[in-house]
Amino acid sequence: MKHHTLWPLRVQELVNSLKEDKITMINLQESIQLHNKPFVLNFYHKPEHAERSFVEQVQPRPHFHPLIDLFTGMIMGYEVLSRGTEPYETPHKMFGEAKRLGLMWELEKACRVAALQKIVSFPGDLRSATYFINVSPDCFSDSRFIERFTQKRMMEYGLDQRQIVIEVTEEKSFGDYDQFQKLVTHYVNQGFKISLDDFGAGYSGLIALIACTPHYLKLDMAIVRDVHKYDYKQKLVKSIATFAASVNSKLIAEGIESWDELELLVKYGIRYAQGFLFGRPQETPYGLSEELKEKIASLVKKYDQTKADLDEQIGSMVIRPPTVQRHDILCRALDDKFKKSPHMDHVVILDGESVSGLITRQHFYLETGGAFGYQLFQKKPVDVICKHQPLIVEDRITVTALARLAMDRFQEDLYDPVLVVDSQARFIGSVTMKQVITKAVELEVRCAMAANPLTNLPGNEVIRHWIHDALMEPEYTIIYGDLDHFKGFNDVYGFLMGDELLRLTARVMSENMSLLHKDAKLGHIGGDDFIMVCPGIITEESLTSLCRAYDQAKLDLFKHDHVKNGYFEIIDRQGNPAQVPLVTISLAVIDSRKIWIDPHPALFSEVAAALKKKVKQMTIATGESGYMFEQRNYSKPKTTSG
Repeated sequence: MKHHTLWPLRVQELVNSLKEDKITMINLQESIQLHNKPFVLNFYHKPEHAERSFVEQVQPRPHFHPLIDLFTGMIMGYEVLSRGTEPYETPHKMFGEAKRLGLMWELEKACRVAALQKIVSFPGDLRSATYFINVSPDCFSDSRFIERFTQKRMMEYGLDQRQIVIEVTEEKSFGDYDQFQKLVTHYVNQGFKISLDDFGAGYSGLIALIACTPHYLKLDMAIVRDVHKYDYKQKLVKSIATFAASVNSKLIAEGIESWDELELLVKYGIRYAQGFLFGRPQETPYGLSEELKEKIASLVKKYDQTKADLDEQIGSMVIRPPTVQRHDILCRALDDKFKKSPHMDHVVILDGESVSGLITRQHFYLETGGAFGYQLFQKKPVDVICKHQPLIVEDRITVTALARLAMDRFQEDLYDPVLVVDSQARFIGSVTMKQVITKAVELEVRCAMAANPLTNLPGNEVIRHWIHDALMEPEYTIIYGDLDHFKGFNDVYGFLMGDELLRLTARVMSENMSLLHKDAKLGHIGGDDFIMVCPGIITEESLTSLCRAYDQAKLDLFKHDHVKNGYFEIIDRQGNPAQVPLVTISLAVIDSRKIWIDPHPALFSEVAAALKKKVKQMTIATGESGYMFEQRNYSKPKTTSG
């Protein structure tokens, strides 16, 4: 180890030597606060070939971890992670050793190069996907990275810089936030997108967020872990989600490992997710299984039930726009088409029957405008300047889901048409934003009219659809719920507390619907009447658990002495004092075992009315919520011939 004493005038010489990789700084023993004093630096010269030998020993290999769009079940991108060979098979080991040796830049560079080389080896769809590439704060601000990681370098690889997201880790504080903001602007102006990783893990996250307003914000796994168990974590997630939405940053929850965590995040409107729940990083990018997609869709639908049941698919809205095949038309020819057809808004670029890109009139003239734009692009194929990652959806997507997807795009893509494909990814047509917004507003009005204003549960129009659909299935269960002693509760506690009891009933039943069936649906008929429509035959155990959960939760609304006594007192219609038991819920259960196939829906109201009287007698006698299955058989009426 050599010790050198340097005067401040030689600082820049030292810095230049460091940047040229001639030496590696080990320790700064005294800061340069006083410009008339020397400072001491300990450094050593790198052993020859140290960089090459270490990187060759690590042999970093890119692995790909999918980021999921929960609203569609589709992959919105892949994070590129690096793995090495033994003894550096984990990121912790290989980057830890690189840091000890002073070779962080060299290893990060090798990982990036390996990632880009792997990406360009993929076939069309995977090659044009979005990739998140991790970059440390030191590397992000390093002049070598600024000079080498550019739009031009991406073009040399055959990649579009717009598909690359620079994911800046939050492992340490940024030294100069003004400089950090300038660097972010530098990369964004070239077409790259920025993601702030591990948000919440370090102390610099909020300042960095304010400084750069990233395109993506990745919620740290320490916050996500067991988020369903901790109220303070849930409040933090809600606050961050609200702030991210206000600055147009897309929030991604990473590190999800359980369905409980995912359900809580979906409940709070988190749209993008990443974690081992969906699979581990692999050397080749992969998608989700149909089973996973269906399970995610069920969760999302659970927290948007009213809209889901009144919604419409977009198939009838699709229009076939002009299309061209890749490399078949030059920009000069497309310019002629736009000029001859003033109402032509966009053209879709196809590769066979699959979408390759989109070019709108506005985007075309923005790219080819300026003093030299037309001369530069006129003889090039249009796919050189088209948008390679337009919003593409399957024709089975609903209007409200599409509206959320479309309005969640970045500003420059916000009003582009949406491209529609079938289940085999074959292009069908497009839908304009005017169509989407008009239809979405119409459905919002219908949903508002259909939902109960007090509990926000689906009302009678939706319930009729549910019952109709249930009757088409071989097995189903319909449960009518009615509160007992609700009028007495209103008389003693007042109408406001009565409303609160109805909201509590809706909440408890909603939270416990999964006990009945994962696809069970809850509606509010009106007043203190509720209904549950479930596929299959419901077990007695699940109904018992639901009743117990309700009887426990309702106690929060009663006075202590009423809970202790098990009743409250009212004045009856004759003016006499009377004791009324605490409110309970009576469940009248009717299933397909006792009803003939394809009955008239009015039959259920008739059967339920008689059954509710019986179950109410039981709950009044026990003082506990309860249920009763219909035991009578209802066969189809015989028809007589004249």
